[in-house]
Amino acid sequence: MRRIVRLAFGLFVMGALAWSPAPAQVDLEAMAQRIKVRHAAVPRKVLAFYYPWYHNPAVPRGSGLGMSWQGVDEAKKQIGNVAHFPTLGPYDSHDAKLIAQHGAWAKASGIDGWIVSWWGQGSPTDRAMPLLLDAAQRAGLRVTIYYETVPRPQNAASAAADLLGVLERYGKHPAWLSVDHQPVVFVYGRTLGEIGLPGWLEAISRVNGRYPGGAVFLGDDMGRAAARIFDGIHTYNPVGSLVGKNADQVRAWARQTYPAWVKTADAQGRISTITVIPGYDDTKIRKPGLRCDRLGGTLYEVQWEEAIAADPHWILITSWNEWYEGSEIEPSVEFGEASLRQTARYAAKFKAKGPRADKSTPAGAAPPANPEFEKLAFASAVLPDAGSAAVWPLARLPVKPVMLSARQAAELQSADARKYPVLFYAGDENYRQTAAHRGDVDEGLLRYLRGGGLLAVFPSGPMPFHYNETGRAVAHSGKFGLPLSVAGPAGGWERPPEDARLHFVKLGKHLPHVPARIPFPGGDPRWRPFVRSALSPGDRVIPLIELRDDQGKSYGDAAVYVEHRASEPKGGRLLYACYNLVESEYGEALVEDLLVFVVKQIESSER
Repeated sequence: MRRIVRLAFGLFVMGALAWSPAPAQVDLEAMAQRIKVRHAAVPRKVLAFYYPWYHNPAVPRGSGLGMSWQGVDEAKKQIGNVAHFPTLGPYDSHDAKLIAQHGAWAKASGIDGWIVSWWGQGSPTDRAMPLLLDAAQRAGLRVTIYYETVPRPQNAASAAADLLGVLERYGKHPAWLSVDHQPVVFVYGRTLGEIGLPGWLEAISRVNGRYPGGAVFLGDDMGRAAARIFDGIHTYNPVGSLVGKNADQVRAWARQTYPAWVKTADAQGRISTITVIPGYDDTKIRKPGLRCDRLGGTLYEVQWEEAIAADPHWILITSWNEWYEGSEIEPSVEFGEASLRQTARYAAKFKAKGPRADKSTPAGAAPPANPEFEKLAFASAVLPDAGSAAVWPLARLPVKPVMLSARQAAELQSADARKYPVLFYAGDENYRQTAAHRGDVDEGLLRYLRGGGLLAVFPSGPMPFHYNETGRAVAHSGKFGLPLSVAGPAGGWERPPEDARLHFVKLGKHLPHVPARIPFPGGDPRWRPFVRSALSPGDRVIPLIELRDDQGKSYGDAAVYVEHRASEPKGGRLLYACYNLVESEYGEALVEDLLVFVVKQIESSER
């Protein structure tokens, strides 16, 4: 739900949007470095998203660059491609006098800085940066960029080079936003999609390796995976969750959602943010478009009140002046300075809370939660395209796993079961089935398993080994000794039974750091149970976690250990945890306990 890519920026972004990058390989050393990052004493700030892309050739102090106001009728105070009419009229973003007025308004409203939309070196938004930085310094504000798109070839290297260029030109300006003397950069969701989270892990590692002192990055993703990689998390536009709601419904949503966002950031020691928006109306630029009523200012007030109660480090405002989407708080003919007055009142309340307490555990400040895991020393390897939450504990192992290529996976032999006693699958539903000839990765995996290897399947999607690299459904989990059910008598569903209250229930005492009961996720509800009946009676099976309802009815296994003593792949061992658990807030503790458990199983079998 965001701005349309307009013709004026076609030269900068249209080609980039069509480019599909190859996935980046996971860098365990980079992950280990990110695990050490903690941001605790971060001053409270109020920041607003800012757009320096407006062009009016009639303004003598303007640049003649950017996107035009269309269908301007000064007499009627109407503009054809924006919802509201600016009090300052259809201005040019490169007008120094205009920027000074924006700075004065922002400072008086309790805003600490702007997150400036930035579309690449040499773009109109880039040319506005020196003006904005100098004006911000005079006004007592701070400025950073909103990084909107990665240049070709759209990979981690091109993103890092681009950002290094920005930081080298602007990062040491006195008005640049910083945390602990490190310059801050916000990264928009489009760019997350362009190179993926593994790509951003690499890009951040590259920047921090070359820029003296490193930088601080906040990603447009409120998930746990993003919180591990970035220094902070944020969302640009929450309007999709607000549209159509009255004030009470907005409050109920915010009261449930905002604390969860803050908790996700705190759990990783990251900068927490909450975004508030006064309203939204993009019906002048999109058909049919979307409109979220301001409710006479109540929409904005309710979000502010719940944001303050949730206690983040920063509160973000969408937006200062995104006129195309009608989310601006900049004064307009329709609303005057009402949003600025509201901002001033609530920004003062937010900052009056004083310094925020440190709600994270600094790395290394306390004994490890699972000391047995910290002592594990075993050789292992990871199959290509790993991306689930399970990879992060692996980065903390004393002996780092080997990251296999598709070719190396295809060349696995029976003897490799001793070289790599544990082989990890930590991908989504897709996997590399072919390296040189069709199905050669399958052949390598089967040789490894029949040699006595252990395949630990910790996926980020419901059906591992389901699609190959071409996107074709092959449904091969059962082929590797992991029978999962989609639906029918063996269980599984797209949506759970309507009235069932479901929990994952721990079985036995094998997983000491996992809660006895974990609520079934409220997010992606798909369920693919492990099917014990598909195995031979001669196999050894240790169920570890089961899905049950409040009446005790079982819906199948969610985590299980299997030794294929009679069924195929005979001789192989398998450790499985469903993605609902791996990607939950308890996922890392689960993986650690499972690895301690399985290493004990391997050791006992070798005695």
